[in-house]
Amino acid sequence: MFDNYIEGLFPDFIANFTNLTDLRIYGMKLQGPIPKQFSNLINLKYLMLGDLDGANSTIDFIPDSANLSILSLRKCGIIGQFPSTPPTLPNLTYLDLRSNNLSGQLQLLLPYKSSRYLYAGDNDFSGHLPAEFIQPSLALDISYNPFINGLLPNNPTDRKLSVNYIGTAIDTSRAINSENLTLLNCLHMKECNRKYYANAITSFAVNCGGKQTIYSDPLPIRFDDDTTDLGAAGFHVNTSMQWVVSHVGSDPFRESPRFVNTSQVILGTDMPELYQTARTSRSALWYYIVGLSNGKYTVQLFFAEIVIEKPGKRLFNIDIQDRNIKTDFDITKEAGGFRRPTNITYEVTVVNSVLKIHLHWNGRGTCCIPYEGAYGPLVSAIRGFSPRKSEQQPPTSTASVCAK
Repeated sequence: MFDNYIEGLFPDFIANFTNLTDLRIYGMKLQGPIPKQFSNLINLKYLMLGDLDGANSTIDFIPDSANLSILSLRKCGIIGQFPSTPPTLPNLTYLDLRSNNLSGQLQLLLPYKSSRYLYAGDNDFSGHLPAEFIQPSLALDISYNPFINGLLPNNPTDRKLSVNYIGTAIDTSRAINSENLTLLNCLHMKECNRKYYANAITSFAVNCGGKQTIYSDPLPIRFDDDTTDLGAAGFHVNTSMQWVVSHVGSDPFRESPRFVNTSQVILGTDMPELYQTARTSRSALWYYIVGLSNGKYTVQLFFAEIVIEKPGKRLFNIDIQDRNIKTDFDITKEAGGFRRPTNITYEVTVVNSVLKIHLHWNGRGTCCIPYEGAYGPLVSAIRGFSPRKSEQQPPTSTASVCAK
């Protein structure tokens, strides 16, 4: 059960269906708590719950099970300390605990280090990052756990890691690219290097998922390259232009693309190439611009749906400076069709020299059309400028939405 408007309390009678092997309840308007009797569902292979409001839950509804391979509990209102004796799940490959209020030492999750995906971001875990988690076979998200600290463990191999620790207190001073990583301190106003404010910027432009592109409008506008593959969890720091892109999320059943593109012409715009590529995520994308002059900015987001033909299938939320500006945003509907451009223009005030753009899936829309994992936020480009620079006007598309 997912992607509909069923309301009411979470159905506790499901706990009686002890032969269930697959249970998915998310993207609806149900109220918690999750019944503790769910611990009787020991035959489950897939348990995917999410997007619950109402009363909080504790984590003791998770059964000990040799069958469970996928456990997703994103945004379920789960509170309290993670148990010192965690549920026994020897065949778990995918664990998603994001956006709850779980606490306790991060090392309590070590029994699940053999999973392929371990998402624990946006909680209250604490302590150091165990070195056992730093392995190429594991996609790890511990972002936005402000009490996780200590040194960043060394990479034991030459292979690229898939780790996102933005929003933690981890010390990166011994990392190979530690100079680049100091930019992350600015995101939570911790020991931000003054060089990022010495020459404050008043504009930015990023070609999300695409190569560097320059347009004249009427003066040259350079959209920065944004083609770094972030894996199933990760971030990239562009120190020269002072922005960061962060991503978390992968479909549990299929390797998920981080970029999409089309060779088809995008009509209704004077910059069609910009809309032919996009960065996408199964869960969440963040863009941070660091070192902006404080003041008012015009922010523009560029979209074109180039994967899913029908409206109502890709839905996601958009926040700017932690304020929601769009819920269930539907690119195809807003643009008036498939492979058509639409822009969102939003006026914002920057007060701490950092601009934050957050696009995130809310459990609604398709999951499997035209392929497994075709959901979540998608964006073609972002741009911002200070209105004081009157020569910089936003490019146009046929469809444009102003969010105030």
